[in-house]
Amino acid sequence: MLALYPSNKLEHLSFLLTSLLEQQPSSVFSPETILVESPGMQHWVSMQLAREQGIAMNLDFPLPVRFMWNTARVVLGSEKVPRQSPYRREVLTWRIDNILQDDALMTTGAFEQVRRYWLSAGSEQEQGVQRLQLATALADVYEQYLLYRPDWLFAWENNEQVVFDDMESWQSEIWRILTKEQPLHPARLHKMTIEALSKGQLPTNLPSRIVVFAINTMAPQLIAFFDALAEHIDIHIFHLNPSVNYWGDAKSDSELAKQLRMEGVNKWMENEQSNSLLGNLGKQGRELFNLLTELDTFEISAFDAPEIDEPEIDALDDALAQFTNSEETNFEETILEGTGLAEKPQSTKSLGRGLAQRNLLKRIHSDILQALPASPIHVNDPQEAEQDDSVTIMCTHSALREVQVLHDHLLHWLSQDTTRTPSDILVMCPAIENYAPFVDAVFHRVGTKNQYTNGTTRLPCSIADRSPMDTEPLIAALMALLELPDSRFGVADIMDYLQLDSVQKRFNVTQADIDQMMVWLEQAHIHWGLNAQHKASVSEGVTKENTYSWWWGIRRLLMGMLASDSEMIVDGSLTIPDVEGQSALILGKLVQVIDLLGRFASELTTPRLPKAWAHDLLQLRDACFVSTKDQEQSWDLIAKVAADLYARCNEADYEHELSLRQIRELLLSRFSSPDAGNHFMTGQVTVCSMLPMRSIPFKKVCILGLNDSEFPRKATPLGLDLMAGPKRRTGDRSRRLEDRYLFLEAIISTRESLYLSYQGNDVKNNSERQPSLVLAEFLDMLATGYQLDTSHFVKHAPLHPFSEAAFTGQLPSYETGWLRLADALQKTNASQSQEAKSSQPQPQSENEELDSVQAASLETKANAQTGDKHSANENSKSPDETRLSTMQVARAFKDPLEYFSLQRLGVNLSQSFTLLDNSEPFETNALVRYQVLDAIFSVPSGQQESSHHELSSEQVVEFASLRGDIPNNPVAKEELQMWKDGALALTQAMGPHDAAAKNVSFVGKHITFTASAFEAADSLVLRSAGKINDIRALSYFMFQLVFCADSETSSHHGYPLDIYYCDWEKGETKLMKRRFAPFDAATAENILLFIEQLYMAILTAPTPLYRSLYSDLVPGKRNSDSKAIVGEIKPEHYDDIMATLQQSSATAFAYRFEEQGSYDKSSDYNSSDDTKDSETAPNVVSEKAQQIVERSSDLFNSIEAERVLKNWLQSSGQFSADMANNPYLKWLFPDGITWQSFPHVEGFILFSMVANCAAEEQL
Repeated sequence: MLALYPSNKLEHLSFLLTSLLEQQPSSVFSPETILVESPGMQHWVSMQLAREQGIAMNLDFPLPVRFMWNTARVVLGSEKVPRQSPYRREVLTWRIDNILQDDALMTTGAFEQVRRYWLSAGSEQEQGVQRLQLATALADVYEQYLLYRPDWLFAWENNEQVVFDDMESWQSEIWRILTKEQPLHPARLHKMTIEALSKGQLPTNLPSRIVVFAINTMAPQLIAFFDALAEHIDIHIFHLNPSVNYWGDAKSDSELAKQLRMEGVNKWMENEQSNSLLGNLGKQGRELFNLLTELDTFEISAFDAPEIDEPEIDALDDALAQFTNSEETNFEETILEGTGLAEKPQSTKSLGRGLAQRNLLKRIHSDILQALPASPIHVNDPQEAEQDDSVTIMCTHSALREVQVLHDHLLHWLSQDTTRTPSDILVMCPAIENYAPFVDAVFHRVGTKNQYTNGTTRLPCSIADRSPMDTEPLIAALMALLELPDSRFGVADIMDYLQLDSVQKRFNVTQADIDQMMVWLEQAHIHWGLNAQHKASVSEGVTKENTYSWWWGIRRLLMGMLASDSEMIVDGSLTIPDVEGQSALILGKLVQVIDLLGRFASELTTPRLPKAWAHDLLQLRDACFVSTKDQEQSWDLIAKVAADLYARCNEADYEHELSLRQIRELLLSRFSSPDAGNHFMTGQVTVCSMLPMRSIPFKKVCILGLNDSEFPRKATPLGLDLMAGPKRRTGDRSRRLEDRYLFLEAIISTRESLYLSYQGNDVKNNSERQPSLVLAEFLDMLATGYQLDTSHFVKHAPLHPFSEAAFTGQLPSYETGWLRLADALQKTNASQSQEAKSSQPQPQSENEELDSVQAASLETKANAQTGDKHSANENSKSPDETRLSTMQVARAFKDPLEYFSLQRLGVNLSQSFTLLDNSEPFETNALVRYQVLDAIFSVPSGQQESSHHELSSEQVVEFASLRGDIPNNPVAKEELQMWKDGALALTQAMGPHDAAAKNVSFVGKHITFTASAFEAADSLVLRSAGKINDIRALSYFMFQLVFCADSETSSHHGYPLDIYYCDWEKGETKLMKRRFAPFDAATAENILLFIEQLYMAILTAPTPLYRSLYSDLVPGKRNSDSKAIVGEIKPEHYDDIMATLQQSSATAFAYRFEEQGSYDKSSDYNSSDDTKDSETAPNVVSEKAQQIVERSSDLFNSIEAERVLKNWLQSSGQFSADMANNPYLKWLFPDGITWQSFPHVEGFILFSMVANCAAEEQL
């Protein structure tokens, strides 16, 4: 008997299955055979049976293909049919590879194309890999043929052609060889079993019944097998059917459009309209439905009764009365309500549509159940409709925001009903690996607090269906070790290996040891290669030299242990005297690791038989790792994979040697396959891909990543697949159709709330992006079918989690950290809006997005406004406490944002941090040149011989070469000689000067400026190891100011400051001198106080006083207004300009920073000038100085200045990407990108003074 149990709910099927098992119990010693489609369904069925029966035991859950093979073995005899199929994909791969290595066969004409395929790969090892890949692909194709094209295989066995394709000739030949070796393949066994069953050959050991539970994709061959088997035993097919009415002829929109074109309007209108979701999404399920309806079955249906609204009850009663009084009183349809069976009429097409006016999801379910087209929903109570949250469609900017918004949404959903639990939630993603890192980051963080209570809210979740390669560090590390023979032994790669916990325990290494190793490796300049021989073997063209290799660096560290406490040359190598005492043990562990890895790198290159590989893989695992509690599963998986490798090769009689690359290919394929048996329904939120939990009901079903071109997934059939042609058959699998049906199943399996999410706006420019086609069709049904306002269901999440809309709108957020930032931003914006209204009103967007870094800036400002003096003025210490060199002050103008973040917030925004580099240097750079020249300049003048503490200039250069600072190549050596010659010439050009430098300082209101220089006969002199760029020029300008303002020593007053440096351009050395003119003490003090105020402005809040920003204005383009102004800012005007800036209202300096708590009127930059009367000083300011300041202010309202600002933003690497949403720009320009946001006039005048106070000449 073949019994069919269709239902639209899996719970009803489970109830019927329980009833069946209770009413017709099997022997306690006989297992109940239940065929399911996935481990997730197996787990759900087991739990349901245990919940309904109190216990679930002695259940067998074979997969359908495995069940067919076992049944054939029972029917035909175990002597004829082996226990395991030799046509399993894992075994078939090796059997095919055996055939492909038959040289005699491959030289025939039919295989010329095949042989040419892998011979084109190059090396012998690459050919082996490509041949094995071909064998794997063919095994996959043959497996599909066995299920969906058995007639082809039978025709091939009879030397017949069926598709007349070029590839058919050699595919059929390989198949004939396979069947000659093993004649009983699954398709033939299927045929023989059906023939045996038709003859009544029924063995006694067949199970009494078979249950097929909720399998949504079945090949026609499998259905025919069940039909034949049902003649002898009971087959119970529990079918998840979305509709109670016939829907086998439902058509998609594209099919209807085609019919309209082909048959005309009249014929098209004769068709009865069906539900658009069933038509567009249900083709795969519709084909299975039609295949099942063709069977001769005993049917028991269990569908939901439509939920009926009050106005429909009277009409329903009349319909029922008429129905029961008619002659048609034989009910064949049984409708399941709750947990009992109630008989009701089959015709339900007009019932249950009123209730869905209050719940959209139930209306959708009702229409799918009755296969009805969507019709307008008349909303009587708009407020009640607004409360309907059964369907939510979320539009976000990125995958991270999708997960963040989902997390907040789920917390809100759980808070609405105390009976809801995390286990009621299923989250599916088409590409789980793209979302898994964000799920880990958002869901697994500790201490997310509920903003409405004082408790801690942490939403537990488990991510299922992930591959071991992505989830198990031990597996990834093992695969990395198998790359050793081809590896360059990069220093960063080896240290990454040591970060693994099981590796640290294997070699008894701590994290502190690793930190110390990394310091040594950086000092030793180790980059890649074990030694000279290894470097030459890995990279073609590399000469055999040890420089930058592990052997070269470790040898220097070992010699440093035995030598003195300073660097010295021993046997042509420079020692590193940093390893001493107990730290030698740490170095010994590093040597042990490198020695072990080097040994395996050599041994793994040898090809060997599968049995030897299985043994050596375990040996590699045991030598390089230790099993830990967290890695037990990975440890056992490696052993299982190694054992399976040998077992499958042995089953296929495969006796060829395998190369390391082939082994890597096999293991990568195995470890990249999802582990479908873990983390399903663990009492937490389940996150997985679309397949494992298909059809399983949850109260809350969420789907992320419904983006255009990403779902439904595009199937790219193998070029070998002859089924990929246009002649598709009913029941053939299609990834696109399967994804569409998965989406329909997700809708049907949702019990309370459906959540759909996609990335609808570009994260960079906020441009609109289209959703997935299935989601677009769903939205179209809501808009045109139900005629609903989709804006109620489609929510637009803000770009950032600290947006005000995330806390005040309909998208509640539970993250208190973002709430604090959002609150600070809101208060600051309100304050700024009030100030703008009182001075210069400007419209402000209500939905303005602010970044977290901007929030930090505004929080600093808020601290200043509320009197938090420690926070707002922590750098406003007494001058004795804060001593800064002029170079330190100058660096603040190189990158004010980075400087503010580091000094005030303790956040390093610099991207120039040091990392271990796998690549050795091939050319010198400006930094190395600066370091070498600086070391040469540090050698006392005239010193030729090395002393105990000091090196000669020759030794400085030699040490730099042996240290690895300078590459060992002719170009670098030529440059090094040029540097030495330039340094010598520069020293001679400076002439005689004092041996000891003079150190002076200037005490300001907040900081103390320090400077030092050598005193010559009539000037102060310094040598610069680098070219005088803008920042160094500013530093030397302050050098001169500090010397001029020094009141303790007068011997150097009136001296100019001469900076000597070399300019290397196009291989030519130019000796240069830049002279900074002297100032009187009062002017120097005023300018230093002026610079101090700008420096404090940078420390107070993010201020865009970038020197690079003024590069086009100072010195200015030819014939430009800026060039004319710069030319008029002469040293003789500096003092008057300072006074004019103080009293000028044209600048934004005083009021901007006074409100932030950092401006101190007592520190005005002319307040220290005791020789002037402060009340009369503004009256004696020259008219020229006033004109300069006014023209400078007008300059920044010009088109030229706006062009400069725009070009600077676009050319700056820090701001060029996504200027509209760049967080740093919002931090620097909280009121919009404009010059008025900071003391732009002061910055322009400062850099103009620097440009005009110095003269440059070539010596």
